[in-house]
Amino acid sequence: MKNDLPEVDLKEMRKWKKRNFRERMEWVKKYAEWLKKTPNKEWSKQQKQIID
Repeated sequence: MKNDLPEVDLKEMRKWKKRNFRERMEWVKKYAEWLKKTPNKEWSKQQKQIID
């Protein structure tokens, strides 16, 4: 039976996963800092725009 699945480089996938996780965590930290220093009225208005 022929295998139609593509070859996967697991080392490269692990590197990509680690890099992606680091980038996400950096974004979360920056966003959390922004939330801390931004008035509730301003950031809640922006959240409403995203939700609507």
